[in-house]
Amino acid sequence: MDISLYLAFIIATLVLCIVPGPVVTYLVATGIAQGPRAALTGLAGSSSALTIHMVLVVAGLAPLLNALGHWAELLKLIGALYLIWLGVQAWRMPLVRSGIETAPKLSAKKLYTRGLLISLTNPKTLVFYAAFFPQFIDTSKPALPQSLLLAVTFVSLGAISDGIYGVAAGKLAPYLKSLRAQKIRNRITGLVLAAAGLGLAFARR
Repeated sequence: MDISLYLAFIIATLVLCIVPGPVVTYLVATGIAQGPRAALTGLAGSSSALTIHMVLVVAGLAPLLNALGHWAELLKLIGALYLIWLGVQAWRMPLVRSGIETAPKLSAKKLYTRGLLISLTNPKTLVFYAAFFPQFIDTSKPALPQSLLLAVTFVSLGAISDGIYGVAAGKLAPYLKSLRAQKIRNRITGLVLAAAGLGLAFARR
């Protein structure tokens, strides 16, 4: 494909990825609560969901899903309610005197599943591609190879960007061992997750 179109796509993707959304919020909260490895496990789940989105887009289903309108809104609402529920759980997380290292931790399966569900119920990716994908396709060349290249690029850049957020937050975890620090961490995590859920619920397409 045309190199200028590809570079333009990379720039647009980076701008979209570096703006914190529901997935970044979840990964940051997970990183602070359980460390970098847990954040990366959540990232595996969100990246899996993103890959599913890309498969749908390449298959040509994104315009159809976008045209469904109220169904996309329902999907967004489910994701928003799930984030709010996670925020409530984080707010109510019990404190432990021995510090963050012995705090109740989610299993890898739960971390992965939460990342998967949060990303899967966020239609932003499908809407983004439905609106901008055709602009980066060279019509003088076969569309499928170009679509595959753009999809792989988007998933890769998204994983790197989100991973940086999660790992960076996880590095702060060892400094949050006191009861007071745990309480502040839980409150901030709960508020941020709930706020992200409310923001997603009331966001206009």
